[in-house]
Amino acid sequence: MAFSQCELVSLDRYNWELLLKIELHESQQAFTPSILYSLAQANFEQLTPYGISYRGEIVGFLMYGQFGGICWINRILVDHRFQAKGIGTAALTQIIRKLRQQFDCREIRTSYAEGNEVAAKLFSTNGFVPIGSAMADGEVVLRYEG
Repeated sequence: MAFSQCELVSLDRYNWELLLKIELHESQQAFTPSILYSLAQANFEQLTPYGISYRGEIVGFLMYGQFGGICWINRILVDHRFQAKGIGTAALTQIIRKLRQQFDCREIRTSYAEGNEVAAKLFSTNGFVPIGSAMADGEVVLRYEG
């Protein structure tokens, strides 16, 4: 259901501030940097940010980068009011398709902070598997095998 109503939206001078209204559940806030930090990071680290639109409203944020044949999904988050509707899965499916079309990706990877069970479930149910043990900084790295 969410798949047909969800799309990735390029950011521009007219819509980027809508991302700042996105709020995570309090229990999720410690697991990810702020969207404002992420937008600054995108500017300095050659990452591409997108809004996630659901029924015409920006309700999420996604960011990716490509480095030496490995495509990284650096962020994916959905406002707490719109979680558990399939929006994260729809956005993840769309970005994987886009990465495969746009880049020659040997692998698609992502990571999440250890203990972030919401992210762990999202990625594991969508074809991502852990590669190795958690890194020293507590990040779990995954590779797409779907």
